Amino acid sequence: MVCLEVKGNSMWRTFFALTLIYGLPLCAQAQTFRPRNQNGSAPRTQGPMSSAMGSAQEQPNKAAAVSQDLLSIYAQTTTAKSEADVTSIAKATAKLLGDNKRSKADRDYAASLLAWSLNRRGEMRSEQAATLVNNGQAERAADLDAQAADDFATAVEYAPTNWRHRHNFAIALAMKGEYPKAIGQLDQAIQLNPQYANARFNRGELHFETGNYPAAEQDYTAAIQLSQDAQYFNSRAHCRFLMEQYASALSDYNQATKLASDNASYQTDLGDACQYVGKWEEAAKAYRAAVAADKSYARAYQNAAWLMATCPDERVRNVELATSAAKKSLELAGSRTPEAIETMAAATAASGKHREAAKLQEEAIQLAVKQKADEKQVTEFKQRLAIYRTGQAYVQPEPEITESAPTRTASR
Repeated sequence: MVCLEVKGNSMWRTFFALTLIYGLPLCAQAQTFRPRNQNGSAPRTQGPMSSAMGSAQEQPNKAAAVSQDLLSIYAQTTTAKSEADVTSIAKATAKLLGDNKRSKADRDYAASLLAWSLNRRGEMRSEQAATLVNNGQAERAADLDAQAADDFATAVEYAPTNWRHRHNFAIALAMKGEYPKAIGQLDQAIQLNPQYANARFNRGELHFETGNYPAAEQDYTAAIQLSQDAQYFNSRAHCRFLMEQYASALSDYNQATKLASDNASYQTDLGDACQYVGKWEEAAKAYRAAVAADKSYARAYQNAAWLMATCPDERVRNVELATSAAKKSLELAGSRTPEAIETMAAATAASGKHREAAKLQEEAIQLAVKQKADEKQVTEFKQRLAIYRTGQAYVQPEPEITESAPTRTASR
């Protein structure tokens, strides 16, 4: 459930699948690991003097000790635009590294140039892979991701003290599901550069993915101390929610929406959390903000529809709007998912059309079984089907939640 993004990958974290954890049938997408950098993409190195070899101020001292042909190769890094350009630099420096007649200064400099070129090529390949994924070419993208991982690994071999290369290598490992190794690389990247907030965040995401929530919370907090980023708050909110620290989680969700008020996903996450703990009006407000931010965001319509169809607070229930929102979510989703159909069933039952609601609920169950949904989710679906068959509408139970003992009363 973590999120990592090499530049161009648009997979963003969504709110937890509460249907699988607590039985609340909100729409939620599976989470995937996504790396995060200061601009939301893979870090770009601008040249070996400032990235692989130290700060720009160090250039004159280093340059004075190396041969002119190496300086000429370095000059190419400032204009390298394509994969072919950086591959040419890599080949030239690799050849120089094999020359035993070269001085140690030359070989060290060549190693740094080689590391920079391979890291940059890895970034380019990762970017291309993300584009291919978006175009439905997953197999070709996987090949490029594997090539990028090899580039990052070799860059680390030749420049072991470069935090950026280690960070990129960690991302590549995580994308392959090698989380422990990725965490190890991030440990070293953080040691090399403790001020890089996204390394803390990405390690937090990996700890989150592996279920180590206390460690994840620590890393999210460290990242927040370095940078007030909306996603950092949103991710820590997810973590605290699962740790049953509901007040702190809601505070983080609110802060994320304040920092990124135009982010429909964050607004919907806030609405979902409020709905779970029974803050009905706050949930409705958050869903309205989500729709205002993005009128094409299906999850906001779906979860708002569920709230308006099933809320125990009559002031929030609105059958007509619930039905409209449920239809809109189906239209936007482009496919009939179990959660979307069940939401439509709840709205239909609330309008008094219980037989039609039962048919929709049966379809939701069939889809859930076909997709091998969690057994608990299927059981919840069947319980609501029984309610509709008796000519009743489903109403959410009032939550009985404390910081230490979350419970929900039995469905009725």
